[in-house]
Amino acid sequence: MLIVINRERVMKVENELAVEAKFEKNFAYKITMLLIDYRWIFVVPIVLPLSYFLTKIWDFRDWYYYKFKSHPELHEKRVQAIRDQILNWRNSGSSELLCTSRKWWQSISSRTTSYKKKENSIEVKLFDILDVDFEKQTIRVEPLVNIGRLLKYLNPKGWSVPVVPELYDLTVSGLILGYGIEASSHKHGLFYDLATAIEVMTADGTVVRATPDNEHKDLYYSLPWSYGAMGFIVAVELKIIPIKSWVKVTYHPFKTLAAITDKFTALSTAKNPTDFVEGIMYDKDRGVIIEGQMVDAPSGTINRQGLWFKPWFYKYCETIREEHTEFVPLKHFYRRHNKSIFWEGELIIPFGNHPIFRWLLGWLMPPKVAFLKLTQGEKIKQYYEDMHVIQECLVPMTKLTKTIEFCDSNFDCYPVWLCPHKVLNTTPQGTLSPEDKSGPSQMFVDVGIWYAPRAVLRGEPFNVRQATKNFEQYLIENHGYQALYAVTELNREDYNKMFDRTLYDAVRKKYNAIGTFMDSYDKVKR
Repeated sequence: MLIVINRERVMKVENELAVEAKFEKNFAYKITMLLIDYRWIFVVPIVLPLSYFLTKIWDFRDWYYYKFKSHPELHEKRVQAIRDQILNWRNSGSSELLCTSRKWWQSISSRTTSYKKKENSIEVKLFDILDVDFEKQTIRVEPLVNIGRLLKYLNPKGWSVPVVPELYDLTVSGLILGYGIEASSHKHGLFYDLATAIEVMTADGTVVRATPDNEHKDLYYSLPWSYGAMGFIVAVELKIIPIKSWVKVTYHPFKTLAAITDKFTALSTAKNPTDFVEGIMYDKDRGVIIEGQMVDAPSGTINRQGLWFKPWFYKYCETIREEHTEFVPLKHFYRRHNKSIFWEGELIIPFGNHPIFRWLLGWLMPPKVAFLKLTQGEKIKQYYEDMHVIQECLVPMTKLTKTIEFCDSNFDCYPVWLCPHKVLNTTPQGTLSPEDKSGPSQMFVDVGIWYAPRAVLRGEPFNVRQATKNFEQYLIENHGYQALYAVTELNREDYNKMFDRTLYDAVRKKYNAIGTFMDSYDKVKR
């Protein structure tokens, strides 16, 4: 009898605990959803002004630094400071593998960084533009120069880097070791293809200058997508090109998937392609293909797209019902997705594209990604990881239709960004390689998916982690690659299937990086 009573008491307590846990879970979920739905209450009056003033402070700091404090001649001294830190780490006997001390919130990546510690973080203070040679069409910079600084320096002189990623806080080293693409990549490749020389400090403190054709070309071709696994970049020489002040932009709206992919492929692979090609899909059978050509002066309708009160670019494109041509200032075209952070801004400020908001507060946009990361809190961060898609992939252009159909059924998440880029056949071949080895390069397409799936927006259950795993397996089976600034669910075995590690492993061994610098997988894994 006593045993029966005790069992009843235990079951009663277990039921009460279960009900309490369910209530707490539901309550926590409701609070999280309130924080998500009304995040703008905090973002608009606090994060936007802080972002604006921080941008102005950084602009002034950059101006002051490069006007009065820029010392390219001290580059070797700054490099020596990094070497001293590596030697001190080695003498300390620490078992923690090396990384830079750059704070996690300063990164654009959506991943959580937990491997940076005081004992293994190396301070890299390399922010200078070192030299420019307009005759050779190259610029030599330190690794933490960002895209915004490059454009401020080059554009007034009539020059630019050929590939200009949208977010101006992205650094040169991050784009080379990670991933950088833009609508000009069908002509110029990915950002790392712009590098004519990369200077790397290896495990023993030696600086190696690697080029595509010198004795260190194995190191040169192993750096893309290595995420610092070979050493610390201390300088990069990049290609630059002369530019024109305007872009002639033509919009091609379509209502069938076949028409979208046919036009996109034709523009991307044309014998004499235009300077820019991209696509925005609003559904599986509805999208706009955009092409742009740099010109000296406008000869038709002008659209100063970058002005604060203008509609967000992707929203504007969606309103176009027939082929349309206009002229956009180049500096505005470069930043066309900036105000709305592509389309992520709508989830943060749902009314951000409303004319009243644009006219009154559009000049404050966009919020700094760093501030958004610092202020999101653990619950919101977890929500975004579990209920929000931030994925991007590279697949052969021949598989574009198949990939869109897969992403539609797997994520049902729109808008979707399309961006063509060529992948080079090289000797030796790095982490990425063309599926077709017959020519000098093969045209791939970037498919970017950044938003909440429609099921989530409808309040229905959706397993983002499983959808991501499905996505990764699709890429492995179709010679595709996952952009690893996003959260990856790949295990080590599948990671090694997706990315060719042959050269990577050989170079890690040759330059004694193993035991000094972290393996790339350990940095990007969930």
